[in-house]
Amino acid sequence: MAERDTMPDPTSTPVVEWTWRSFSWSYFEVLHLVSAVVGIIGNFLVIQVLNRRRAAESRSTDTLIGALAVADFLTSIFIIPLPSAAIVPTTHLGKLYCKMTLPGFFLFVSFTSSIYILTTISVERFLAIAYPLRFNQLMARKRILGIVISMIWITSIVVYVIFIATTVSVDPVKHTCILSFSSPAWKAVYGYFMFSFRLLFPCIIMLVTQVAIVRALQRSSVRFKGQMAVSFHVKARNRVLKLMLVVIIIYVLTWGPGQVSFFLFTIGVLPPSYIGSTLHTSIILLTTLNSCMNPVIYIAWFREFRVALKQMFSCQKRGDSSPVFDNVPESTTATSTTQRSDSNI
Repeated sequence: MAERDTMPDPTSTPVVEWTWRSFSWSYFEVLHLVSAVVGIIGNFLVIQVLNRRRAAESRSTDTLIGALAVADFLTSIFIIPLPSAAIVPTTHLGKLYCKMTLPGFFLFVSFTSSIYILTTISVERFLAIAYPLRFNQLMARKRILGIVISMIWITSIVVYVIFIATTVSVDPVKHTCILSFSSPAWKAVYGYFMFSFRLLFPCIIMLVTQVAIVRALQRSSVRFKGQMAVSFHVKARNRVLKLMLVVIIIYVLTWGPGQVSFFLFTIGVLPPSYIGSTLHTSIILLTTLNSCMNPVIYIAWFREFRVALKQMFSCQKRGDSSPVFDNVPESTTATSTTQRSDSNI
């Protein structure tokens, strides 16, 4: 009887233990880590500079670029290479692990938030230039930007929660994390949605607003030609416009290939073997560069940011708290305009 009790039950489910892959520092892993470290340090410096130079009535551009730096800072943290599980139990913890790691939940939430904050900056610049009076009235509501930024993060979280709840699971046989689509049609629908949500839609908004900004600035230049005060306003806004164009171009070049290739994968153009291939890994590496590029662009492009950064490192106290990226003078006299124009351009 005792012998019978010790015999294994053939109908029982075998216990599967966690098994982790050995972590090796390959060429791609090292570059991922370098990109993460540069992004963490660079975006942290941007956040500190903007906090140090925060005006009593902070400019909307500085606020949004600060929010962009926070999103890129978090993105840089989440791209740090870590060991992954080779065997995942089909438990609640195993399912949660797959849902958080397979699609890169935290990474893509922060990166998608970064994309839409960048899109918001483009819209904000358009409103400031095309409709300055209405824009000032809108920005007088101090909580408006906080609400917009919060809605961007909430929307990003909701989209990815819905995705992982419906597609990510643990393979009961191989005990690995898998994407499980109910049908090829649903897989294609998901591909079209994510391609539109993460690339097409924000790119269209940024393209339309940037073209509208260029046209508005051209009309302003013709209308107020020769007026020094207005000329400085146009030049200052042109500097921010050019900065945002560079940031947007970098975003498209680094983020675009990954989104296009994943879209082609979901609609069946690229084979399943694409996932994990050298091409796939290279494109992911290119994507991670986006989060560390913006601070480099600010240093190279904006003298005011370099000055603020130097003052922060030298522990100098700044007499005023003027904005860094939206440094448009309040005075419109010819003398003050000339002095500030010489110091900023």
